Amino acid sequence: MAGKSRITMLSCVIIMALLLAACGQNGNQENQAANGESSSKPVEISIMSDYFSPEPPSDQDPIRQEIEKKTNTKLNITWVSSNNFTDKTNVTLASGDMPELMLLRSPYQAQVRKMAEQGAFWDLTPYLKDYKNLSAFPEDSWKNTSLNGNYYGIPFVRPLFGTEGMPIVRKDWLDKLGLQPPKTLDDMYNVMKAITEKDPDGNGKNDTVGLAANVTQTDMGSLSWIENVMNGNYGKWKDQGGKLIDTTFEQGTRDALLWLNKVYKEGLLAADFPTLKNTQVRESITTNKAGIFADAIKPTWLLTGQMRAANPQADLLYLPYLEGPKGKFAPKGSGAYGFWVIPKTVPEAKMKQILAFMDYGATEEGSVMANFGIEGEHYNVKDGMYLFTEKAKEYTGVIFPIFQSIDKYAFAYQTGIPEDFLKRNMSIIDEQAKDGMANPSVGLNSDTYNKVGADYDKRTQDMKVKVILGRESIEAWDKYAADLKADPQYQQIISEFNEDYQKRQGS
Repeated sequence: MAGKSRITMLSCVIIMALLLAACGQNGNQENQAANGESSSKPVEISIMSDYFSPEPPSDQDPIRQEIEKKTNTKLNITWVSSNNFTDKTNVTLASGDMPELMLLRSPYQAQVRKMAEQGAFWDLTPYLKDYKNLSAFPEDSWKNTSLNGNYYGIPFVRPLFGTEGMPIVRKDWLDKLGLQPPKTLDDMYNVMKAITEKDPDGNGKNDTVGLAANVTQTDMGSLSWIENVMNGNYGKWKDQGGKLIDTTFEQGTRDALLWLNKVYKEGLLAADFPTLKNTQVRESITTNKAGIFADAIKPTWLLTGQMRAANPQADLLYLPYLEGPKGKFAPKGSGAYGFWVIPKTVPEAKMKQILAFMDYGATEEGSVMANFGIEGEHYNVKDGMYLFTEKAKEYTGVIFPIFQSIDKYAFAYQTGIPEDFLKRNMSIIDEQAKDGMANPSVGLNSDTYNKVGADYDKRTQDMKVKVILGRESIEAWDKYAADLKADPQYQQIISEFNEDYQKRQGS
């Protein structure tokens, strides 16, 4: 009996020791969790994203490492320059070998729609209710990235105002010439003429041009704002009495071509605009070759900061609106710039882990850290503004561009921006919000357009450029537009877009 008692007592001691060890381990895990840490193995996530800074974000960046720590992840990110991202995206989609989280900047293109319909991506619709921060994204952001009413991706959220292309002017040149920022197209013409002819940079040479711009093969690119102002509408499609009409056939589009032909003939528009890239347009601004270009509000400080190294008075001002024949025009964005898809090859459990990772990015903590850094180190808060420190200047773009900013003034910021410049940008966004109009056609689908629309767009854009350059007459444009209007296949495109529009309107 004594031997059995000793064995029993020894067994109890061993059991108690194991229990104490387990309790200690649990306590350590709880402490680690309270500190934003986890003893479990990090979740590895492969990601493909673009970047707009001169160099890709560093894998060793301390903010990225802090985000990995907070989310218990190990990120394997393939960074692709924005200049090559479309080509890389198309190749990756075609290969079928996709990363576990992939950014698509054009969720409505035919290839993406087809892949979604064929089940290539997770339909996130039934899962989002479990992720309160993602669910709290603006309604516009979700609606404008949905496909057939379902959510196949997480919106790459961005604010509604300050995100779209409007003219940006060299305000320091306006001040030197005694001019006010333009409010109408007549004002714009006068400002462009003065910049071209009155030596605003003071170098004694006739080497400045009023407006620099670039176009694409299928649209007017950074000259689109002129048609928008003339038509009193944002985009190609206009809601008229609950029905979409194509502004290709509107008087405002014709008038925009005449206006552009006039400024081109007078040398107020950069002669090489049909071949310029956006980077070259920006360079013409920073090298004092041009005084106006069109872009979102965000680059105003990026480029101003570059110029102030040599010219402390340099100043770029984003115009909140312009008045045209139809009244004030100011663009309202879609609330998203593409979306993040998770391929169906990812197991459901892993898909939920990825959603949890992105849900953290939608919290105030995650969003602020990704876009502004660490408080006290990269920024300080004053009067509701995030004011960057000198240390933040080591970043030339968004610090961790996987997570988007949920701040309505996100596009007012740029690393290194001074307080007075930031305040002005924020007031411009408030001003734009008063009159902003949305593009009613975002996300609409036409099967016919998916097949042949690009060819129509190229032919239309080619004719527009020829009219602007004076190689074709405005009468040639009128004939082209009349022939297009009588084209049964093109009419089918208009009809299909309207059918989809009516479905969206619930009628």
